[in-house]
Amino acid sequence: MKNYGWVVKGLVFGGLVWVLMYVIFPQFSEDQIGEPEKHLTELFFAVPAGLLWGYYRFVVLPKKMAQRDKDKK
Repeated sequence: MKNYGWVVKGLVFGGLVWVLMYVIFPQFSEDQIGEPEKHLTELFFAVPAGLLWGYYRFVVLPKKMAQRDKDKK
């Protein structure tokens, strides 16, 4: 079975970005009210974005780096 650890890492990344944007950062600003339950639709965009980041970072990028190293030699 192939290694699909990038899926978990991507989901965690997408979730963390959402938490930072709609839970953590509004607590430092008096202008923005911290109501993360009103931003659940943005979570639907954060999860696929995290998956794409995980795929690129842990699947595509290592292949490109290996190819680049191979071409240097």
